[in-house]
Amino acid sequence: MSTTQTQFKNSEAGLIPQDWEVKRIGDFLKFFSGKAHEQHISPAGRYVVVNSKFISSDGRVRKYSTKNFLSARIGDVLMVMSDLPNGRALAKCFLVDHNDFYAVNQRVCILRTRNDDPRYLRYVLNRNPYFMAFDDGVQQTHLLNDPIKNCPVVLPKFNEQLAIADVLEDSDSLIAALERLIAKKQWIKQGMMQQLLSGKTRLPGFSANWRTIVLGDVLKVRHGRNQQGVEHAAGQYPILATGGQIGRTNTPLYSRPSVLIGRKGTIDRPQYRDEPFWTVDTLFYTEIADSMVPKFLYYQFLMVDWRSKNEASGVPSLNARAIENVQVRVPEREEQQAITDVLSDADAEIQSLRRRLTKAKSLKHGMMQELLTGRTRLPTEAAA
Repeated sequence: MSTTQTQFKNSEAGLIPQDWEVKRIGDFLKFFSGKAHEQHISPAGRYVVVNSKFISSDGRVRKYSTKNFLSARIGDVLMVMSDLPNGRALAKCFLVDHNDFYAVNQRVCILRTRNDDPRYLRYVLNRNPYFMAFDDGVQQTHLLNDPIKNCPVVLPKFNEQLAIADVLEDSDSLIAALERLIAKKQWIKQGMMQQLLSGKTRLPGFSANWRTIVLGDVLKVRHGRNQQGVEHAAGQYPILATGGQIGRTNTPLYSRPSVLIGRKGTIDRPQYRDEPFWTVDTLFYTEIADSMVPKFLYYQFLMVDWRSKNEASGVPSLNARAIENVQVRVPEREEQQAITDVLSDADAEIQSLRRRLTKAKSLKHGMMQELLTGRTRLPTEAAA
């Protein structure tokens, strides 16, 4: 990246480099409004239908007519013109970058360029604050043609557009590769759990028979408590609810390893804690017998279909008896620990990849802030 001093100038889009310019979408891009397509949807059609969720899952257009449909092509930027309330997709963009045919519905428009890099346009439009003035996050769900055409876009020279898009695409590729790898590792771990926690696959050195128990034989389900009176902003221990941590306290409710599960609301996301904690009333915790490895039971909890044990017609709910009556198969404690170690190693690998993913996304965000404002410049062939 360039370390030379960049001269800036004022523009309607703020400070930009002296050699950049600002143009309105209607002045340098061809604008096409999408068309209604609903009556022509067919799974056997030729064209992928694009709506406000970009590529929809509702089928393909059966036939194409220049009067009724608008077909996007490679290099087009598609922008959401209409979205559901609080959908947060208004003005978001999608780049057509492969050979599928796209029929664009009335919720989406096409922006087509001849002289600029469409990849750069997608990046700069997706972070353009101009459209926020037309979206109050509550009522506004539709952009008219004029606001789109009047949107100011910051444009460096073409070679610099290419350089910026290349860097950001490389970052996107890294993020996508990490996401795929995480998904693969999660799939592998799920398969390992199904094999190891059922006894279908045994680890080397273990051959003793497993036994079937009910959870109530090895644990007691306990209720959380109201956190008022124990909250402390700088507390040592977390206060937990079904969605995760909601505060801190210096007074733990329980200090031994435990499996936690929602009593009301989110009832199908067990948690594991091996440090002191407090839970509120919507989150059960468990007291586990010494004969069991607590984290082994946590992995067993992950294999239970808890939603099938919901006892409410409204907000999903579990009761302690339903949990304690669940049957599981368990080996001796030594094999429990060996299985837990294998699955914990898989978890640690996934967590490491997630940290890398978080870092990659943060780095990309920082690069966008620098590159799309011209605060950091990239060397280009024109400048060489």
